[in-house]
Amino acid sequence: MSATQAAPAGKVKYPRAAALNVARELVKALEPVCSRILVAGSLRRRKAEVGDVEILYIPIVLPMADPADLFGKTIATNAADAVLKKLLDAGAIAKRPNAIGGTSWGAQNKLALHCASGIPVDLFAATNENWWNLVVSRTGGAASNIAICQAAIESGWKWNPYGEGFSRPNPERPGWLLIKEMHSEREVFEFIGLEWLEPWERE
Repeated sequence: MSATQAAPAGKVKYPRAAALNVARELVKALEPVCSRILVAGSLRRRKAEVGDVEILYIPIVLPMADPADLFGKTIATNAADAVLKKLLDAGAIAKRPNAIGGTSWGAQNKLALHCASGIPVDLFAATNENWWNLVVSRTGGAASNIAICQAAIESGWKWNPYGEGFSRPNPERPGWLLIKEMHSEREVFEFIGLEWLEPWERE
């Protein structure tokens, strides 16, 4: 299937090799300003064709001069956001319009388009706390994520990979949550009793 043909579900698919080239280009630009970075999604699951490139990263925050301050005051600046702005200004990427014509370009999630190839790129800023849960979630696939959510519920937990990860009400402190921190991708599966699967084994 070519990049211009629609998949059965109506979503355009792109050859793996073309998507990998886009991923490598963006990782090369972002890696110096990130403490962690990973290509997730269908590429990580080794699919022959993909609908987009998903990049998950933890940005480095650096003190930079505040342009509005005349006395040299510095402000904490997300270095990855600064690199992405340069890529936008250079026309390497663009903000990708959604179905209603708007764009999603927030602090955590940015939906972009790689201009030279036309391949969509989803950028997800993570934290050290949610990294492993987000790695699993953004790697997918949908069936794997649904299985994790269901197994978590059956074990008395809720899975929120963008936030606290696995949590449940704290019976000793009403209104508070018990949070279970994850220290590896494998632990996400094993914590709620699921068999560990390599990314390319997940659907």
